[in-house]
Amino acid sequence: MARIRVIRKNDAYNAEYEIGDIFEISGTWYGGVHIIGKSGIPVSLDKDEYMELDTEPEPTEEKGEERDIQVGDIVRHFKREWVSDETSEYLYKVLAFAQHTETGERLVIYQALYAPFKICARPYGMFMSRVDREKYPDVKQTYRFEKLEV
Repeated sequence: MARIRVIRKNDAYNAEYEIGDIFEISGTWYGGVHIIGKSGIPVSLDKDEYMELDTEPEPTEEKGEERDIQVGDIVRHFKREWVSDETSEYLYKVLAFAQHTETGERLVIYQALYAPFKICARPYGMFMSRVDREKYPDVKQTYRFEKLEV
């Protein structure tokens, strides 16, 4: 079931939820979602009161590995394995982390380091995700984008 984080509280007197709380969605309605509040009471939240969390990445720490991609880092896309090291193809610079104004979804803003130097935005969860092993079984890189160690 999808999860949400409360980002605004329209009912200041309701003790069932607070800003920052995370809940699983128990249902939807045309104006928002239903959750089960802190004491087990059903609560309806308006669309402007929450952001969906399913786009946030799962923790990526495994075997002591920690991913630490910051603004200014150079990252390589896993498809770089298919091109010559002499080219800058599939290398990108992380320009910013942003939030979608309508949905609250976290985004990564990055720029290609090869012509035409396109600036792109990708959902944070997708940017940090693992390579799809079913679709790309022979790729050595673990994650879609990895920090280039200089």
